[in-house]
Amino acid sequence: MSSKRIEHIVIVGFGCIGQAILPLLAQAHPEAAVTVVDRAMDAHRLALARQYRATQLHATVAPDNFARVLSPLLGAQTCLLNLAPAVCSRDLIALAQAHHALYLDSGIEPWDYEDGAPSSHLSNYALRSEMLAFARGRERMSTALVAHGANPGLVSLLAKAALLKLARHAGAPDTPPQDQAGWARLARRLDVRVIQVAEHDSQCAPGYPAHGEFANTWSADGFITECLQDAELGWGSHEPALPAGGRRHGYGSDAAIVLDRPGHRTRVRSWSALHGPFDAYLITHNESISIAEYFSCATPCEPHYRPTAYYAYRPTRATMASMQWLGERDASRIASHRILKDEIVDGVDELGVLLMSGRHGAVWHGSQLDIHRARALAPHNSATSLQVASSIVAAMRWAQANPARGVTESDAMDHHVVLEHAAGWWAPLVTRFTDWTPRPGRRSLAFDEFLITASAPAPTLSAAEIALP
Repeated sequence: MSSKRIEHIVIVGFGCIGQAILPLLAQAHPEAAVTVVDRAMDAHRLALARQYRATQLHATVAPDNFARVLSPLLGAQTCLLNLAPAVCSRDLIALAQAHHALYLDSGIEPWDYEDGAPSSHLSNYALRSEMLAFARGRERMSTALVAHGANPGLVSLLAKAALLKLARHAGAPDTPPQDQAGWARLARRLDVRVIQVAEHDSQCAPGYPAHGEFANTWSADGFITECLQDAELGWGSHEPALPAGGRRHGYGSDAAIVLDRPGHRTRVRSWSALHGPFDAYLITHNESISIAEYFSCATPCEPHYRPTAYYAYRPTRATMASMQWLGERDASRIASHRILKDEIVDGVDELGVLLMSGRHGAVWHGSQLDIHRARALAPHNSATSLQVASSIVAAMRWAQANPARGVTESDAMDHHVVLEHAAGWWAPLVTRFTDWTPRPGRRSLAFDEFLITASAPAPTLSAAEIALP
């Protein structure tokens, strides 16, 4: 099938990423019209939209009006980007496909995280399971890429690239497999037991946060929600036993488990090329489940092999200081939010994947994009937002070339094509091999070797510590 032309890009949600993506779209799709839809259109957002000749639609997208608001904007040459929190992915996909439009979101969203539903129904495992059920029977409809930003998203493709690098390092054949089963067999042959999405954000914004303020380099609302949700991780076949407080979901692929404590109280050991060993938070993310399932051998429910997979995130010092205002399960002490962008003076958002083998050591592969290069490449961005926005633009190129693939996860995309489109924005892309293990003398790579504590509050940082690079 020939490549689909994009003549109109509709962005639902004009927050951090919606704003960050405009300069990239101006470069990648200079002829396309752009419409931004958001319930909040302040002077800054209006000025930014005008700068990039985007039409502004001041509207709340809700369950009772989304079709009425968005249908007039959609057509066969439209790409709908759902970049808003709590705007239902499934409903917008159905609407986009009814109009033969392409679709992409950066995370699978329900309509509301506070509608009284049990927390288990709003877990990433549940939302993904519902999405996969929804996708059945829609395989030949217009392409809808779900949960594709930086992470979740491009990191699933980095995992494939890292696996090939580990194969080459181990002296094994490194020809890219042609399907999911082939990728899983390669991971099993290399005895890959752990896949961490390992991120260490050292971007610094001296003087922030203010008292009661939650400061973050991307959506404060989004990260607060993730912090308060139960920690989730893909569960490997090498694991000897469930951790304390861990349980299986009891339905679906059973590729993941959930812990009975929130992510901001769950800490793990990790490693990256720039920082070496570091402590991180185990934050629930869609890719923890999709990566573990994608690399499963045999049936996902009864695997002969599966790696443990999870997101190990060390946010900025300002964000860690902000986390002191979080309660065990609530954010009632947070008085205001701040997206750190112009306030950042230095630092790197080091984002990659750490693949750990029981026989061949480990490899970290990912981006070491710093704030100065990010600003030089695209205005209105931090390193964090540029990694997300560029991943979306790269995936749009893939969707154009594959316009009738139905609902598609990042793991199923052609990794070399998308990474090639994103590489210029993510550079420098770095690969480091290491013999690091979380516990000296223990090499089983079981999860309990990485887990630091079951219930540790976020460390409190002083203003002087926040200012440190």
